[in-house]
Amino acid sequence: MDIMVKYSSDCLNSDAERMRRMLKHINEVFSSKSGVITEEYKKEFEKTKTETNLERCKIMCKMLLGIDLALLVVDVLFKSIFTNKGNAVVNLYYGHIISLIFICLWLIVMKVNEKNNNHVRDNLMCYVIINIVIYWAVFMALNSLNLSGQISAYFMGILGVSICVYLTPLESYSILLTSFIIFICGLGLMVSENTILISHIINSFIVIIVSRIASRASYYNFLKNFMNKKTILESKNELEATNLRLREYEKLRTDFFANISHELRTPVNVIYSAEQMIDVNLKSENFEQEKLNKYLKMIKQNSYRLIRLINNLIDISKIDATVFEIKRVNCDIVSTVENITMSVSDYIENRNILLIFDTEVEEKVIACDPDKIERIVLNLLSNAIKFTPKDGEIFVKLYLKENQVCISVKDTGIGISEEMRELIFDRFIQVDKSISRSREGSGIGLSLVKSLVELHGGSVQVSSVLGQGSEFIFSLPDVLIEDTVKDNYFSNLSDQRVDRINIEFSDIYD
Repeated sequence: MDIMVKYSSDCLNSDAERMRRMLKHINEVFSSKSGVITEEYKKEFEKTKTETNLERCKIMCKMLLGIDLALLVVDVLFKSIFTNKGNAVVNLYYGHIISLIFICLWLIVMKVNEKNNNHVRDNLMCYVIINIVIYWAVFMALNSLNLSGQISAYFMGILGVSICVYLTPLESYSILLTSFIIFICGLGLMVSENTILISHIINSFIVIIVSRIASRASYYNFLKNFMNKKTILESKNELEATNLRLREYEKLRTDFFANISHELRTPVNVIYSAEQMIDVNLKSENFEQEKLNKYLKMIKQNSYRLIRLINNLIDISKIDATVFEIKRVNCDIVSTVENITMSVSDYIENRNILLIFDTEVEEKVIACDPDKIERIVLNLLSNAIKFTPKDGEIFVKLYLKENQVCISVKDTGIGISEEMRELIFDRFIQVDKSISRSREGSGIGLSLVKSLVELHGGSVQVSSVLGQGSEFIFSLPDVLIEDTVKDNYFSNLSDQRVDRINIEFSDIYD
């Protein structure tokens, strides 16, 4: 039974203000927008919301169908009890029948849509059944007012829709406000006593506010859960991707240690074997200087090979630890690259490979570290020699392009497959991965080249056709610095070049 609240004119405003503040506080607590939909998931959220609302509307429909059937039975069996109430019982009786018809039609339309797999109008169907439920509740409440003085059917209908169906704040506001206005108009026509009318209006207003809060809280909770699920799904996908990368890195690490073990064991074995042969040769009565020189050369070459491997590992570690430094000086990059190239020309030509150096400019001074440039060029030349057969050609070219100095090392060797071009600068990756490789190498060289170029502020790229050769191009920024380096710095580099070549070409055998 509705509680009849009589307000005096003095306390009505204060009570209303107190109620307003309390409801505002509750609204702030329960309707906080803890979930914010992003553009990426907006369409998916709307689709999920519509599908969920549709399933809930079906359940609501079936419940309403059962209530209507039960009320129709009551109307038929106990009609005589309400004979003194006049048209109210008749209105309810026919209202239940009309409601049953609408609900059955709605269920039939939904069945046809599902059969035809037509979900275009799903959102519209949700709004239709929501309005059927709300205005059924309005009709029931207005007619129950004449029978029992209660309007609780309206309260149940409004609260039921607000809690069961996920409505956006705008949808909730428009639906609740419209039903409230229509319901108040109906009350105004049916209730003549002002005290009772005000009591019903206040009670209805409170229910509308509570329904509004419940609807907002329900909607934002649904939104929050949706975004949480998406966040969890994204985290799961990221975790799976991370695990996949970790497995790849683990395989890479395993391959690397197997490769490094091979790279370390091979020169050590050669050195040890050569030392044994020297020992045998020295103890032999038929001492041969030629064999001794041969074994000494083997020891020297494999010692260089060990130095090269250890140097590369140390430099890679320093780069990873961000303690690797380059010493830029203003130098003629044309002269630097040409001297490096020409210093290995005899070595390359002895292998019946033609080496050609070409430049578009005779002189170009830029800020760079000549020592690191030498390592870059020697490494690229070493790779070109390894993968270029006899009677092949290697071209070194220098040219200017958009404030960049570009150095190209091109060969006519075996080339690189497309899938390997994507990985060629990754650490410990080799083009030839076969166990019995015809070309030695740790897989660190090109990674080190890329790091050294990037430390200069440049970039490196490769183009290749399998079976036709490869071209590596690295570019350096055309900039100058305040030069404080003395001339003996360059002379020291020249003195060290022979050893540097021997070290860099140590894994190339005649």
